Amino acid sequence: MIERVFLALQEGRIVIMTQEHHEETLRRASLQQQELQQGSQGSQGQAQATVTALPHSVDEFVKAQQWCLDNGRMLTLASATTLEFTQPVEFILRGTKFPTGLSAYGALFKWKTDGNWERTMLRYTTTNPDGQAYENQYFTLRGLTVNADQTGGAQASPQKVLCVDAQSGAAIRGADIADVCIEGCVNGIWVEGEVFESYIRHPRLSWCRNAGIVVRHGYDVPGVCSNIFISQPDVTRCPANMGAAIGILADRCSSVIITDGNFISLDGPGIYGTNGLKSVINCEFENAGNTNGAAIVTDHNDFVTSVLACRGSNTGGAMKVLLRHGPGADDPNLIFAHCWMYGGDLLDP
Repeated sequence: MIERVFLALQEGRIVIMTQEHHEETLRRASLQQQELQQGSQGSQGQAQATVTALPHSVDEFVKAQQWCLDNGRMLTLASATTLEFTQPVEFILRGTKFPTGLSAYGALFKWKTDGNWERTMLRYTTTNPDGQAYENQYFTLRGLTVNADQTGGAQASPQKVLCVDAQSGAAIRGADIADVCIEGCVNGIWVEGEVFESYIRHPRLSWCRNAGIVVRHGYDVPGVCSNIFISQPDVTRCPANMGAAIGILADRCSSVIITDGNFISLDGPGIYGTNGLKSVINCEFENAGNTNGAAIVTDHNDFVTSVLACRGSNTGGAMKVLLRHGPGADDPNLIFAHCWMYGGDLLDP
């Protein structure tokens, strides 16, 4: 039982009540436990209940979140939720075939630094150190807001704020990470390992020292990362004296599709693909790539790179070209069309 909360069935929804509401709902405890057991044993094809909580501590949140992942539920946090994290937390994704995860609209998470730059604040993984790992389908996380640096850059912030990873043989498929807002960190959203056909929608990220979003094949977590769709990313503001200052880093993962993005005031590239980029479509760049002079950068091209209908604005004078493509402008596997550039060149020869 989660400490200082109470489970109640109300209008078909399982609700986690705070301690102050415990007494008035105590008479229904027997019914609530019965419904919980029936729900956890129910068919996966049925609609899943939503668990609503107002946790008073990180420990309460961790217990509620893992319970929901274990029992095929979405955890919805009350908008009054404010939690300060002092240690990393980790959640194990189970073999569910329907949306489970977290809805945190209106809630606020904060990171209190301990001086360590290597921390992962929130990790969701299929890796299970205590038993068998299972493939997860439709993991969902939406509406998360994180102030990851309360010191204004004066002290250490998390290496990764939100990490989603899957080990080989226990993939994550169809994940949906939506409306995440993060300020102040080394890396904002980190996706690694065997994550397939998944979506990052409308993230808003700023002051990310290394990168706002990192998508990469498994180094620490073995697995092939493929078909990651990133739509409406808004990644802004990071100078080179803080780090690499990249908007989106596709690290050995060329199967990334980026659409309708906005990248402003980043001294690193707005988008950097070490092994190419499947598609970059309808993105805006203003004073991005100020250190190396290019808004979009690739080193190699594993398959095909497409850059279509993108626009750059070099008002600061340092973003010299829109695209610097490692294999060169004459690469037959480069599709580059309908782009525009103010104050610079479109394509580095």
